[in-house]
Amino acid sequence: MSQLDFVRVDKDPERIAELAIFAEGIFREYFSTLHEPEKVDYLVNHTLSLETLTSAIADEGYEYYFVDDPNSGEHLGFVGFRPDDGFLYLSKLYLVKEARGRGFGRAEFEFVKQRAQDHGLGRIRLTCARDNIASLDRYDHMGFKRIACVNNDVGGGFEMNDYLMEYTLEDVS
Repeated sequence: MSQLDFVRVDKDPERIAELAIFAEGIFREYFSTLHEPEKVDYLVNHTLSLETLTSAIADEGYEYYFVDDPNSGEHLGFVGFRPDDGFLYLSKLYLVKEARGRGFGRAEFEFVKQRAQDHGLGRIRLTCARDNIASLDRYDHMGFKRIACVNNDVGGGFEMNDYLMEYTLEDVS
């Protein structure tokens, strides 16, 4: 497993703004191959704006972390999640293109599993677009199970057609 630093983004507006800008770049690069530009624009504004991230951290219990190279301090990715009713909801697990395929995704997931355990939660859930084959393969490989198909109207005339996926931790003590 690759060594990374996980740096929590607290309620500081400057750090949240830094996350919003960084996250937008990763999101646009990755999802521009899956969705039309209008949908990518809407999703960025709907899920990664300064206002949305600020509210998620301050009001909804989300934890966001920069995933940093311990040598350079450079941001390689970010994760976002929140404790929910009996599980940890994994909302964001992203890496910059140059960091993919180097074991960092596994290290990110190990961190998320540890945070689930820290919260006393034995399951991790996420949603993943049904047409996002690369990510689905990655989650399958990590041990997630597809437990439902969900279609959500996210506003702006757009719908997300996802799989609800779940990972069960072996030991939460």
